[in-house]
Amino acid sequence: MARQLGTIDTICAGYDQLPVTEKRVADFILQNRSDVPHLSVRDIAKLSQTSSATVSRFVRHVGFESFASMRLAIASEQVAGDDAIPEAATEISSENIGGSLEYILETKVQELRATVSQLETGSLERALDLIRACDTLYFAAVGNSIPVCANLAFKLGQIGQRTVCPATTESMILASLSLRRTDVLFVVSASGYSRRLETIIDNAEDSGTPVIFVTSNPASTLAARSDVVLATVSRDQLLAGGQFSSHVTPDFVTEALFLLLFAGAGDAREHARMERKSLGKDKESIPTFN
Repeated sequence: MARQLGTIDTICAGYDQLPVTEKRVADFILQNRSDVPHLSVRDIAKLSQTSSATVSRFVRHVGFESFASMRLAIASEQVAGDDAIPEAATEISSENIGGSLEYILETKVQELRATVSQLETGSLERALDLIRACDTLYFAAVGNSIPVCANLAFKLGQIGQRTVCPATTESMILASLSLRRTDVLFVVSASGYSRRLETIIDNAEDSGTPVIFVTSNPASTLAARSDVVLATVSRDQLLAGGQFSSHVTPDFVTEALFLLLFAGAGDAREHARMERKSLGKDKESIPTFN
């Protein structure tokens, strides 16, 4: 069973859907999370340049009944070590490269650990069964989530899985018009929101195609419309802001799926051997000439 998402990760997951004033509250809490257990609603409102009412609305939007309960949750997570950051650095700075690297590493390790705790065995098994049984695995994503799909599509092709992963979202929309009931649509979206992805999922629903959805926002409407949701955790908001999303955890999920499929496929190694044989000459060392 998946562990309940931590408070900081919950705030990061829903950040993009917050109103502008509530994002100011979120920004203050994310940047000063070690101080939050010692502050009141009025303190948070003053320091974030908002109002007590805004803080209260923010608290409810992230799933807590009161600021007191959120404050207690943050304090408990800090005591448990879920939000431990080395004393050497609490932000990224070119003046402290070593400390910044430790901070980035620890943040990414926390993302991975939280993602593993969120992944449900039943959902992974369902995703594996759908991929194994499908005729063609179609991929859909927007922006820099597309390389995540392209990497998995290439690896699955190496072990005999038929995949379709166009280079652009527009081409993915066109491809989705050819979806069939015997195919599977694999979608990657950190935010869980995209009008273009809505169109692709509309086409999947029209054709009766199952949808596997990888996202750090499992509460999104697109996740609710998917057959299998694989939840990841992102702390990008703590590093460079949600606009510059990284894909450490989606890459981990897709890598885990590939390795599980590879381990369970009897002919996977034979397909890989054939692929290597086909590309063997291309991989040979370049001859030298005297």
